[in-house]
Amino acid sequence: MRRGSVIGPLILIGIGALFLMRNLWPDIPLGDIVSRYWPFLLIAWGGLRLVEILFWAIMSKPIPRNGISAGEWMLVFLICVIGATMYTARHYTAWFPAGSVWRGVVRGMGEPYDYALMATEKPCPKTCRVRIESFRGNARITGTTDGTVRVSGHETIRSFQQSEADAANKQTPLELIQDGDELIVRTSQDRVNERLQVSADLEISVPSAASIEAHGRSGDFDVQNLNGSVDVTSDNAGVRLENIGGDVRIDLRRSDIIRANGVKGTVDLKGRGQDVELQDIGGQVTVAGTYTGQIQLHNLAQPLRYEDPLVKVNCEKLPGQIHMGLGEFSADNLVGPLRLSARSRDVQMSNFTQSLELSLDRGDVSLRPGKTVPKIDARTRSGDIELALPVGAKFDLKASTERGEAHNDFGPPLTVDNAHHGATIEGNNGGPNIRLETARGALTIRKASGSDDVTFPDIPTAPAHPESPNPPSPPKPPLHVERQ
Repeated sequence: MRRGSVIGPLILIGIGALFLMRNLWPDIPLGDIVSRYWPFLLIAWGGLRLVEILFWAIMSKPIPRNGISAGEWMLVFLICVIGATMYTARHYTAWFPAGSVWRGVVRGMGEPYDYALMATEKPCPKTCRVRIESFRGNARITGTTDGTVRVSGHETIRSFQQSEADAANKQTPLELIQDGDELIVRTSQDRVNERLQVSADLEISVPSAASIEAHGRSGDFDVQNLNGSVDVTSDNAGVRLENIGGDVRIDLRRSDIIRANGVKGTVDLKGRGQDVELQDIGGQVTVAGTYTGQIQLHNLAQPLRYEDPLVKVNCEKLPGQIHMGLGEFSADNLVGPLRLSARSRDVQMSNFTQSLELSLDRGDVSLRPGKTVPKIDARTRSGDIELALPVGAKFDLKASTERGEAHNDFGPPLTVDNAHHGATIEGNNGGPNIRLETARGALTIRKASGSDDVTFPDIPTAPAHPESPNPPSPPKPPLHVERQ
């Protein structure tokens, strides 16, 4: 700063006055005052600087070439950054558009405040529909033999000030609203200012024949022991289902896990996510979306239709299991007709029946059909193909590679013909057609052995829900020792 300027001392006096106010009157919302009125500091600074220049002109003193020095400009920049950041943290709804990532970051900077929600219940018909509206948080829904819907739980509000959290808690009561044969669970979280983050953990018990319709924005849904249908729609949720008698429909924009075990109806999955685990499903399974984690399918009694941008699978029944991970596809005990197409994936399949159509852009293929060899058409642009046939199998086989080696470990009636950079294997003993093609890779035909079955990782069981902790025992009184 310019020597002799009064700006520096005044700034020091102002900062000291703010700290003194904070110490003497802690209840004063100093943060709000500074975040809202900090531009007045720049206005006052500029006014005093202008008065100084006018005073120098009146006193015929040399006027500086620049009204503000480089060091002062740097201080102005720091004041603007600090002031704008404080204002954004407290009043950011006017700065960022709805749905912005930055909105969530700033909203998560406050302190969490917990509130107990008043439990509520209402009788409902056995086949009623329970709908959860625009919900953010976790909900555990359990079917019971009682004809009553009961809801309880607690709410967490993240805010910079407890007074704002208290006001938000009053605006978001837990309500159970009757609408004909439908009961609506309403938390009214939309009533709260968007700069506060409100979530709830709910425990909901419903009649076992009831159906569930849940609409959420973030959080997990855990549904157990229901004979009705389950319909979940959310922006970001994990879904865990167990012992469901009706149809299941799940539509998620993002999820960490979808797990369904023991569903008697159909299962329809849409959206994006990571892990998918489906086991013991009685109805048709349809999966359409993008899932980048571990996909585990086990014991599907009806057709499977799986489609995402990287892999498509169709089969009529899955008594065994399928496991899909990054760059791999493993399957055992499938009932065809079976169709599989993928971009880049190593494929292992064993004990499949009916026909198989397999198409890969890139990846190795290992096939071991069941005792009765079905029709097979397997093609890959780049990768090895290995086929293990049972002893005494009947087939009409033609296999070719444009660039690679061919190995006949099965024996007659197969013969190998090496030509230029490629090779072919052919043989016919009166069975179904088998066509194998690879543009770049090795061919191997051999006899099956007992160690050819595909191995899979264990499907983890759903973790048990922790029981409510016992209330802490009162502290023991301190030991008092008297000196004689």
